[in-house]
Amino acid sequence: ELDEDDEEQLAEEEMLEGLAVDEVAKALHAVFKTHGTLFAPAFHGVVPVAVKYLHERDPAARQWAICVFDDLVEFTGPASSQYAGDFLEPVTQALRDQSAPDLRQAAAYGVGVMAQFGGDAYADFVVSVALPALLEIISRPDAREEDNVYATDNAVSAIAKILRFYGSKLSDARALLQTWFGALPVTHDEDEVPSVYEYLVQVVAEQPDALVPNGDAQMLRHLVKVVVSALAAFDFVPALAQALIALMQNSMQALDASAKAELWAEISPEQQQALQAKGLF
Repeated sequence: ELDEDDEEQLAEEEMLEGLAVDEVAKALHAVFKTHGTLFAPAFHGVVPVAVKYLHERDPAARQWAICVFDDLVEFTGPASSQYAGDFLEPVTQALRDQSAPDLRQAAAYGVGVMAQFGGDAYADFVVSVALPALLEIISRPDAREEDNVYATDNAVSAIAKILRFYGSKLSDARALLQTWFGALPVTHDEDEVPSVYEYLVQVVAEQPDALVPNGDAQMLRHLVKVVVSALAAFDFVPALAQALIALMQNSMQALDASAKAELWAEISPEQQQALQAKGLF
């Protein structure tokens, strides 16, 4: 049994190890981003260490390892599948981890990059195994609480990427699209925001009845509130900002005067002020 001094020393050692591991992860990210598949042969020597950390008890250690494999998939694409047997099961466990939101976030992000960059090599895993776990993340009663919101944002973003890149492999893409739409907005993770709202604009342009069937007023109101929350909270590149403004304006025009007044009353004063300060309303 550890005494107080032993516990303090152990905690300090774990903290120092965590800092060192974090620096290694940042270095690996930079090398992957710069060299992509050219780094893959050298990465082979890192694999045993990363796999070891995938199975550590400490969630932070597992998160670090998952982030390393996320980078592997993102920057080497289908070539990363040679290591899939090492990390897919730990990713699955992380998606369903009930006590470590940061671990869920890293795993959800990883599923998104598998869909976006991994090609057919990851399709079965993403659609059959990971997608149900992502749906569990976004449907949690506490999904939007502070501790969980980044994991939720990453899960919503990953579902958008699954729809976009694996849509033909889904048994009911339209139903999943409506579930995804209901889980919006993405509110905190700035890295995921642009791709999510680019996809929203794309869906409305290409499948106008998919999100708002027959001009359903309730769905129109949700669409407007989703776009308003995004425009109020984030600064987008001009093209995307203009597309979102047009989407908001067109959706508002489809509502009658009383519905518009009710909708505006549901928008928080902070959001109203943010829109007005940006000259958007």
